[in-house]
Order: sequence, then structure tokens, then C-alpha cells
Amino acid sequence: MMHVEVPGNVGVSRRRSRSLRSQFSAPDSPQFTTSLIHNLSSVMASRLAACEACRKAKVACDHKRPACSRCESNDRAGICIYRTTPFKRKRVEESPSSAQQSPSRLSPAQPSSSYTPRANPYPNPGFMGSSSHVAIFNQIFPQEYHASETYRASGPDVAMLMQSQSAGENLLLIQGADVLRQLLNTFPLAAMKEFVMFWLATGTNLALAEPFTEKCTENMTRLFTTFSQEDNWHLAYAQRLTENSRKPLHFYGMSDISEFSVQFLDQKFRWESLGIFLTAVSRATIDISFFPPLFKTENDQFALRKLATRLSDLALDIALSLDCLNDLQIVLQYENFIMHTHVDGDQSYHSWSRLGDVISSMFAIGYHEDVERTKPPIPSFLAELRKTAWATMYSADKNIALFLGRPPRMSKRFCHFQLPSAPKGSERIGNPRHIQGEISASELGTPVSYRAGIRWATICASLKEDIMELLRDKQREDFKSKTRYLMLRPLIFPPLTEKYSLIQKKAESEWENLPSNFRLKSSLKECSRYAFERDFLAGLRLDYLHTLFLLRLLFHDTLARPDPAILDVSDQMLALVVEVILLRDQLVNSGTGLIWKIAHFGLPAAGIILLSMLKQTSTINEIRSTWSKTLLNLGIFVAQVQVGSIVRPSDPNYALISKATQTIERFLDSMQREGIQSSTQPVSQLEENGDWAAFFSQDLCDFETDFWENLADHPSLLALDPTLPSI
Repeated sequence: MMHVEVPGNVGVSRRRSRSLRSQFSAPDSPQFTTSLIHNLSSVMASRLAACEACRKAKVACDHKRPACSRCESNDRAGICIYRTTPFKRKRVEESPSSAQQSPSRLSPAQPSSSYTPRANPYPNPGFMGSSSHVAIFNQIFPQEYHASETYRASGPDVAMLMQSQSAGENLLLIQGADVLRQLLNTFPLAAMKEFVMFWLATGTNLALAEPFTEKCTENMTRLFTTFSQEDNWHLAYAQRLTENSRKPLHFYGMSDISEFSVQFLDQKFRWESLGIFLTAVSRATIDISFFPPLFKTENDQFALRKLATRLSDLALDIALSLDCLNDLQIVLQYENFIMHTHVDGDQSYHSWSRLGDVISSMFAIGYHEDVERTKPPIPSFLAELRKTAWATMYSADKNIALFLGRPPRMSKRFCHFQLPSAPKGSERIGNPRHIQGEISASELGTPVSYRAGIRWATICASLKEDIMELLRDKQREDFKSKTRYLMLRPLIFPPLTEKYSLIQKKAESEWENLPSNFRLKSSLKECSRYAFERDFLAGLRLDYLHTLFLLRLLFHDTLARPDPAILDVSDQMLALVVEVILLRDQLVNSGTGLIWKIAHFGLPAAGIILLSMLKQTSTINEIRSTWSKTLLNLGIFVAQVQVGSIVRPSDPNYALISKATQTIERFLDSMQREGIQSSTQPVSQLEENGDWAAFFSQDLCDFETDFWENLADHPSLLALDPTLPSI
């Protein structure tokens, strides 16, 4: 009789063989052979593979998922990995030279052959709108044709197609694993966790990922409890993260945020979860300059920021490569964009392109539609998250477009305009104990929070989009002739003035409709609120003033001749930005950082004020008397930049701010020289310099580097000192 050896579970096979022999008097009969093969097949089919840790240690494994009991008890749950095809041996033709190579010398970065990042070779279609073919076929077979379902392929060519698509994704996995090992070998994980928790304790957070930041941080040390002594422990963790990231995030109508979060925490930790934690680490290095457990010098601080940013990018890239778009991925993608505005600068192409990427993902997942009407219904917390995500991307799109002078990517015409609900009292940020009776009990029901700030920023962004469309219309040749006619006969051609009036009334109405505790009623210094709220109030006020500032630009053919209305708004903006600079140590980032407030609000205001002073016919003494407070604010701004308390040469926004500062300094120097004729030069004489003024009629929203270079070339400032170096 043929003897069949079954690896593992040998005792089971022997007992079954004895049982079979007792049932048949003729062991060599066909019935016996058939039954034996049947029973052995069932044994083989029921075998369970041991996890990699137990298999290599040659110990028993109880096969529990996601981690076996032995790994769980030994704090090795993070590297308890099960192979996809454990009993399938792959024949590899080896050359004599390669056969002699010791397995221990193989590179630890070699990926596992069982790693298959994508479950299907065809792309995930995502959201398909009313103009797509899906909408038509849904009318034919509404129960059988769904836009968001991916076609599941089968056949002999699928494996080859999948293998070719996985090559680049395997490389991403290896890169992510290597950077993960480098980060955790360079900086203690426990210290990074305490670093983020300390940063959160100051009252700041990741604006969109706020509900998940602390949870992902706490679970980092639970996942990476101990590291294996093997060289490829980082690959085991990377594979576990990838396997978890391939799984969809499930929810139903009555799910709460805790049930939702369980799917990407603890042993279900994903690349998205890791990315959120690392984004928080990178952001914390921006706000906290000294944390001895991790860094004491600026070089060490920069090294941590660089590694955390790099691994956050890889975590996002790996998650995107899996083609499994989900809500958590959108959150990470947006926070990654914000991180790059801090790390690379607001003018960086990396930041600009990442904003476009997250907007594309948002459209692909369908956030631009009415999330309240999603079918099947989604839980309320998820609806709020999606509305908040859409709103913050919409406002970021408008503000970045205005800041860079580029077209926006999102339009209200093709989106369902939706705001997150007003936060409840239980969702207050920080500790309100510093509020000294200036807020009534009823007003405390509308707390200061990131969501409240996003609501206001989105309302202002909607008004700014209307203004941008009017500014665009104004630049058209046929509209310019009508505008000149409008200036002569405003009652005959009223559309521009009507739209202007409607936008202004809307802006003022929205400001008045804000809760009283959201409006800054005094100087920031006199405001007795705690750090997060003070920064929040300043941000809301600056956004409102910036909307009015853009509105005033509608009636300017050139920036070289600002009128009193825009000067008043500019003066208020500059004064508030200078207050934020002076009180920066008493403020906490509530959604926009200090550098963004300076670049987006302060610099345009300062530029308009300088242009107004340069065109005046009054003497230097009259200017000093009229603009005394404004000149003081300009001097404070220049001094703070020069001493390096705002930006340093290593900061990405240093070039923009330093160039503007040099121009302001030139002007202030002219105020100290009695012999300079710049301030007494008549307007008619300035108008003769048409080449200089022409630079300011090209783009009324451009206050970047070119604006300050053109302003520095003003004849009055050039006459100040011909030997001054050009900017």
C-alpha cells in the first residue's frame, strides 16, 4: 500500500488511517483508496498556516486573527503576519553562483512574493455623475448597475496583469518600510507620541483630522510595542499596514465614530492612520522649537520634520496606490497638503499640486454632491466629516488661488454648497476658564472650534469667488469700455454697482450674524480669551476684512491709485496682523498659521498703504502726523522680520517676506531724510512715470514677489539712494 506523508497534523492523519483500515477488510480495495484520498484531501483543506513569527520560531500557533495568542502575549502582535499562499512552493531556477549564496546575505528589503497590493487589475471608478454612461444604464437596470462598483476580473491573464501593476507598488512598500525603520531607529517612538500629545495639549490640532489625531497617536505605541531582532521587521510591519489598508471601511446608518475608528486602530492600523500621526509630528515641529526627548538643536528639529514628512508622503502614496479611496484617505490627503504648505512654503509647486490632488480625490469620492442624500444613508458623524472636508477644500482653493493669482479649481456652480453644522457646546476646544465674564451663558452654546472656523472661512470663500468672477469680467476688453462709461453715468449701467452692493451687504450681514463671541470687539491685546480663541477671533476678523479688501479692488483700474475706502480696510488689516505678530507667543494656531496671516493679509495691506503714501502731495511731516500709527506698525513689522523672530533664512516663505520687508524699509528710511523729495512730488509728476504704474494694472490680486519688486522700482524710492542694491 502506498504511504502518503502529510506534513503537520501527523497524529490526525494516523488516527484517520487506522479508522479507515478498520472500516475496510481489504486495504488495497478501490473503495479504501478512494476514501483515503477523500479524507486526506479534507485534512489538507482544513490545515491552517502558522503565522510567520511562530513558523520561524518552530512553535505551535493557534492561528487567531489578526494576531495569534502567542504573539499577542509576547507583545509581537504588530509582526504577526500570515502568508497569503503558505503551502505553495515556488520553483526558482537558480544559477550555481546564486545557489551558493547564503540566505542570511540576502537584502532585507526584498519584498515578499505573496504581497499583492491591489485586489483587482481594473481601476476603481469612484463617483459617476449624471452625465456619465452609468447614469443611463442605471435607468435600465437600477438594481444591477452601480457606479461605485469595480468590475471583478477573472481568467488566466489577470495574474500577469496584476503582477505588472504591482511592481511599482512593491517599490513604494519597500521605500515606506525603509523610512519607517530609519525614523524609529533615529527617534524614540514613545518620545514622538509624548511630543504629539504635548502639542495637542496646547489646544491646537489637525483641523480636518481632529477627531482621529489623538486616537492614532495613542495606538502607535500599542502597535509598535517591541521590534523583532530580525533585519526585516520593518517589512513585516509595512505588509501588515498594507493588508489593513486594502480593507474597506464599513459603516451603517446608526454607526458612531467609535465604531468607525475601530477599523483603523490597534491591530487594524493602516497606512492612513500612520500618515495622520506622522503629519501631526511634522506639524508639531513647526510650533514647538524645543523638546529635549527628541531634539535640542535646530538641526535635529529639521531632521525629525524631514523624516516625518517623508514617511507621511510615502504612507499617502501607498494608500493611493491601492486604489481604495475612502474617507480616512481624504482626511490624510488634505492634512498632507497643509503640512507641505508649512514645510515647502505657500508658493511651492509641491503644495499647489497636492491641493489639486486632494480636490481630484474629493470629486472622485463624491463630496461635491449633497452628502445628506447619500444612498444608502450614512451616519451623521460621517456626513459632518464629509461636509467639513468639502468646505475646507473649497475655502483653501479660493484663498490659494487669490494668493498666487491663479484660477480656482472648484466652482459653486458644479458643487452642492454645504457647510458643516454649527458645533455644540460639548465640542468646545481648549479650556474656557480664562473667559472673564465677557460672554453670556447663551453665547457659550456656540463654542469656538475648528469646525466653526471652517464654516466662516467657507462663507467668506463663497463671497470671494463672486468677487473673483467680477474681477475676471472686468479684465475683458468689452467690459472695460462699459466700466469707463459706468464711471461717468452710474445710473445708466448699474450691473457692477448692483453686484458690488449685493456682495457688500451679504458680507456685512454674515458678519453681524456671527455669534457675538466670534467677533473681535477690541484690540487683540485687550481680549481676555485663551490662546486658541484669541487666534480664532483674529483669523475670523482678518478673513472678513480681506473680503472687503478684495471688494474695494473692483473699482480700481490700477493699484497705483488706491482710494480712501480700501486704505481704511488695509489699515485695519495691517494693525491686526502686527498685533498677531507681537502676541504670537500667546496664541495657538486655530486654523491658519502666523506666516499665512502675514503673507495673505498683512503684505497686501502694507503694499496698498505704501502706494497711497507715495502718491500723496503732502510733506513728510504731514505724512508722519496722518499715518503715525501706521508707520509705527510698519516699523514693528520690519523690525520683527529683521531680528528673525518671524522667519529665518531656512524657512520656505523667507524670500517673499524678506523682499517685502526690504521695500518697506526703504520707504521708512525716506521718512528719516528731510532732503528727500519723494513725499512732496506732485501727483501729476508721478503720473508721468507711466511705465512704473503700468505694472500695477495687470493683476489686481497679485501681491506676491513681483508686486514688491515693482514697488521697489518706484521713482521716489530709487531717488532715495541710487547706491541701494536692487531687490
